[in-house]
Parts: sequence; C-alpha cells; structure tokens
Amino acid sequence: MRLLLGIIITLFISVWMALSLREDPGYAMFSMGEWTVETSLTFFVIFLVFAFFIFYLLVRLAIRLWQTPTQTLEANQRRLQKRARRLFDLGIRQLSAGQWAAAEKTLLKGADSSESPALHYLGAARAAHHLHDVKWRRDLHLRRAEDLPESDKTTVQLTRAEFLLEDGDAEQARTILESLYTLNPRHPGVLQWLAKTYQSLKAWEPLQKLLPEVQKQKALGSELFAELQAQTYHALLEITAAGGSLEALRALWRQAPAVLREEDEAFLVAYATALCECQAIEDAEALLREAIDRRWSAKLVVGYGMLGRGNATAQLATAEGWLERHGDDPYLLLTLGRLAKRCQQNAKARNYLERSIQIMPTPDAYQELGDLLESLHELTYAGQCFHAGLRLLVGKPREQHGAMLPATDQAQLEGPDQAPAAAAAAT
Repeated sequence: MRLLLGIIITLFISVWMALSLREDPGYAMFSMGEWTVETSLTFFVIFLVFAFFIFYLLVRLAIRLWQTPTQTLEANQRRLQKRARRLFDLGIRQLSAGQWAAAEKTLLKGADSSESPALHYLGAARAAHHLHDVKWRRDLHLRRAEDLPESDKTTVQLTRAEFLLEDGDAEQARTILESLYTLNPRHPGVLQWLAKTYQSLKAWEPLQKLLPEVQKQKALGSELFAELQAQTYHALLEITAAGGSLEALRALWRQAPAVLREEDEAFLVAYATALCECQAIEDAEALLREAIDRRWSAKLVVGYGMLGRGNATAQLATAEGWLERHGDDPYLLLTLGRLAKRCQQNAKARNYLERSIQIMPTPDAYQELGDLLESLHELTYAGQCFHAGLRLLVGKPREQHGAMLPATDQAQLEGPDQAPAAAAAAT
C-alpha cells in the first residue's frame, strides 16, 4: 500500500514539474575563462541528475574494488568453515561407528578452519584414547584444545579426568576433579565424574558427603543414583560395623536416607546383624520384627532367623505367629527350623526344615537339616542332605530321592531290605 502511494505521489510531482518547465524552461549560463556555456534550466537539471548517478556508480565501483581482497578472504573463510562443518559431522559419525583412526584424521583435518576448533580436538582426543597405543597423541590434542582462547577449560579437564579414570589412574583424576569441584560445585558433569572416581577409589566417606549435591543437580539418573547411594551406605555400614562402635553405627543409621532404612532389605538385615555384633541384640530383633510386620519379605524373615543371639524361645514364638498367614513360605519354615535348633527342639526343627525343602529345596535348608541330622547321628541321611544341597549350590538338577523327602518317605523308596535300617536311624 505504501509503495502504491509513493508511486502515485511521484507521478503527480513529475507531471507538475514537466508542465511547469514546459511553460517556462528557464535559463542557465556558466563561464570559465574563455569558455561560456548557455543552456536551458531543464537540460541543466537533467544533466546534473545523470552526472550524480555516474559519480555515485564510480564511487561504488571504487569501494567494491577496495573491498574485493577482504571479501575474497571472507568468502574463502566461509567456504573453509562450511568444509570444516562437513568434516566435523563426518568425524562424529566415524567416532560413533568406532572408526577411531579415521575419526581422528577427519576431525583434525577441519580443525584449523573451524568456528569451534576445540570440539575437533576433543573429538580427536577421544578417538586417539580408544586406539590405546597412541595416548601421547590424545594428550597432545587435549593440550591444543585447552590452549585455544575460546575453549571451555572445564570441559577439557572433565574429558582428561574421564580418560584417566578409564586408564585406571583414579588418583590423578581425583586431583583434577576435586580442583574443578572447588571452582564449580554445582556443575553436573563435575559431580558425576567425581562421584564415579570416589566409587572407583572406594572413598565412601567423601562420596557420602557428595551424594546430596549429586541428587540436587541431577548429575546421575535416578536408577544409577539409587544404586550408588545404596552401595555407598552398605560399604559405610560394613566399615562402621568392623569398627565395633555402637554409637557410630547408630549415627550412620540416622544419616542413611529413609528409602534405605525402610525399603532396602539387605541394608536392614546388615544393620541388625551389626547391632548384634555390638551386643544391641534386643534392638536388632525389634528392628527386624517391626519391619516384617510392616512388609512381609523373605530376606527379612531369613535375616531374623540368622541373628543367632538373644532370646531364641521368644524369637521362635514370634516367628510361629507368622505361620497362620505365611505357613507355606519356605523361607519362614527355614527360619523356624533355625530358631527351633537354637532352642534344641530337634523334632520341631526337623519338621520345619523338611517342610521347607518339600516346598522349595534350597542349599541353606539342606545345610541346616544336614547339620541337625549329623548332631542326631543320622549320618547317612545327613550326607544325603549335604550332597543335595551341594548339587543345588553348583546348579545341578536335584535328585528325586534321598534327602528330597522326610525320613519316613525315604524309607519307602529304599526298598524292603534297607527300610528297617532307615526306620531305626529315624528313631
């Protein structure tokens, strides 16, 4: 709309000027020395317009000629940068495909003319790292990347620490990463690799202090973080338990995340066992009993039977209270057998253990039953239990005779000649 309006106004002005000059063309005269030029004003104006355009074109041409070398260099630079981008894309594809030597060569070829040469050198360093026998070239590429003015020093140092960690030099990687952590305490990459370094070095106490920030900055995925957190506190629990300090043990329990104290069954059992070692037997028994009441778990039930200390009679009575709802649980029956053995109620222990084996044979149940039968001098049946448990332990199929069945059923399978001997052994 504006263009159309401009054209109309220009036409009106042009027509008005043409009509005015037609009525009175005017007069112009120029004199220079002996030369005198006379002409109409109309012609003089037209001449001036043409002269202005010619002068403008000459000036533009001179400027263009003056800028030609610079523009030529810029065009060549753009061409080289475009080529460098193509080489970078190709190098990354080769790197992803595991073509390490080709990727290193391709990435270096476009580094000098690239807009981001540090990325080329970092990629080349990663390719050289995978070649194993040219680590000096990897380090050279890292230094070249670090020396560039526009490079991200943190990224280069993280890459160097990653390579050192993969080379097994975790101590040197730790020095680099702790320095980076001091400068960038919230950097997810720094937190991620520092946590992995502490894990590799089994530096559990520094890792414990680092974990809250790792979680806050989401430096690790939820599953990886949960695994690392569990591994850290399990290791700390083992170290603390070996120290024999009940106060330190309870302090660690209070520091542990709620998800471990409430849901990690192995952590619960390990803590209860450590409490027993520190003579806090009642606390250990109460901890497992309350956990089992909240959530039925085979690990917790087995752990309850493995405490090995405290009032065995009361523990047996507590475990027998779970029979009404979980009477067909082989792990509960195994625990009941262990507790009955501790109470020296051999007949009851044998019954529980044989029922556990009938439902689901396990090496532990065979071991417990074999130990019980050995103490009762039923050596043949005890040997069969040990043999069956060993077969299960090494992954062989269980046999369909002998220790698979209670002693009364076993006697029926052994035939008329051996039945009396088996019955005498059972008594």
